[in-house]
Amino acid sequence: MTTKTLLMNMPSCLDLFKQGKLKAVIAPRPFLSLVQLGADILQTGNDAQILDMQFSKNPFKDIKSKIEEYQPNFVGMTFTTPLFKEAKQISEFIKNKFPKITILAGGPHPSIFPIDTLRETKIDISVYGEGDITIQEIVQNKPLENVLGIAYKKSDSKIIKNYSRQLINNLDNLPFPAWHLIPVSQYINPKVMAKKNPVGTIETSRGCIFGCTFCNKKIFGHVFRIKSVKRVVDEFELLKKSGFNEVHVFDDMFSTYLQRAKDICDEIIRRKLNITWQLDCGVRVNSIDQEFFDKCKKAGCYKVAFGFESGNQKILDRINKGIKVEDGYKVVEMAKKSGLETIGFFILGLPDETIETMEQTIKFACSLGLDYAKATILVPFPGTPIFDEWKEKGIIKSENWEYYNDHNPQEIYTHPNLDWETLHKYYNKFYKRFYFRPSYIWHRFWKTLLNEGIKGIWGDFMIAIKTFVT
Repeated sequence: MTTKTLLMNMPSCLDLFKQGKLKAVIAPRPFLSLVQLGADILQTGNDAQILDMQFSKNPFKDIKSKIEEYQPNFVGMTFTTPLFKEAKQISEFIKNKFPKITILAGGPHPSIFPIDTLRETKIDISVYGEGDITIQEIVQNKPLENVLGIAYKKSDSKIIKNYSRQLINNLDNLPFPAWHLIPVSQYINPKVMAKKNPVGTIETSRGCIFGCTFCNKKIFGHVFRIKSVKRVVDEFELLKKSGFNEVHVFDDMFSTYLQRAKDICDEIIRRKLNITWQLDCGVRVNSIDQEFFDKCKKAGCYKVAFGFESGNQKILDRINKGIKVEDGYKVVEMAKKSGLETIGFFILGLPDETIETMEQTIKFACSLGLDYAKATILVPFPGTPIFDEWKEKGIIKSENWEYYNDHNPQEIYTHPNLDWETLHKYYNKFYKRFYFRPSYIWHRFWKTLLNEGIKGIWGDFMIAIKTFVT
């Protein structure tokens, strides 16, 4: 019998950003995980649909209507830690209205807490780790006791956690993402986020070999696994054919095998794809060279992002970042030489952080010559080494997951050196110091005027108002 699975994200997945300085550049992006899992299900001969709740104005009404229309056997939900409460509410709503539906949950939070997720919600099955093969077996009604990588409710009072599943070795064996399952034309980004719309997303690899202590590796692990150059560029082509005019790469570490990254650029050039794209993440500051940036630019890439985190070397060493502060200057200089726009990511409140080190980070960010900079206050998410260390030391003071929003975190820990008033003060100071520099404003004004005219200047002004005034 053919089964039906409805895949969905949480309605508030974008609202998390509205509480911080990034509210002016909130943008819907396709949930690649849902599109990939949809393809995994379709590959089995069963049916799948996606309900992207980013666009919902009346979530519970939309969920009810979709389930009544589609009549799924399974509902699969993905969510991060800050959205756990909402996932709980939605699972209760679905189970009360449609008690026969089996509810699955995957993503970062269920992967960290597969048993607690079941114990505290109406969810029936937690998928932990990589879910591609796991969800195929579930929708094919394989006995749950034989499905690796899940925890499930055997009864109202008994929860079973099965052995974990091995990671997929050959990512080329995955089916191509099922882009036809989502409303492609609705993924419209503001101009500071994208040159062209609609915007699609791509993964070319999974896993990260590095050990930054603020990062969670519970899903894709520390083993770096790649899609072949041909497969990657085939996916670029599919995105373009599906109606996307720009592609954002969301790898943990795109540049781990530098020659492969260059070969991807060469293949895009060889096929004359004429596609616009950017590297939103996955480029390590000490793992690239000038040739790589030159090839990226020629292949249609126009923007690259880097995780600098801090301007203090001892802080970088403390979080096991494995880079040097001076690496930042070199990498930005190379990217600018190739004509690429640059974004820098920074974290305030890291272990051993002080007012002096935060000042160094702000000064560092302002001195790099970046086009954009984003800072967050550290949130030690469960599943990260920092969370484990601070919990053992008694530094974690709240496990109310709603407060774990790195765009507006509450007092979830007692920092050894800093109070929360100071953390928020320096969060605001970072943005004001970076974006209100006369040199930055002057450079931005002329760059926007030359490229976009007066309309672009007005757009920048409105973004500034939303960021710093409203």
